[in-house]
Amino acid sequence: LADGAVRLDPGADRDDAERALLAVPGVDARTVAVVRTRALGDPDVAPPGTDVPDTWRPWRSYALNHLRAAGDWENDR
Repeated sequence: LADGAVRLDPGADRDDAERALLAVPGVDARTVAVVRTRALGDPDVAPPGTDVPDTWRPWRSYALNHLRAAGDWENDR
């Protein structure tokens, strides 16, 4: 972030940020999904390995967060 290689400001392009984050050693796709959802406000992210129906598009992030908060979705699904 300090050198500008990764932009997470409100105007940042989500796909560019994802590519830049994946280039950082130790950052995996699950972490990038969390950053896209929380830092970049992406409403349609499903972390890898989650079985989220396509019918939830374009609100997959919001649906998962809602289900987790309600206790109806396990993080390791």
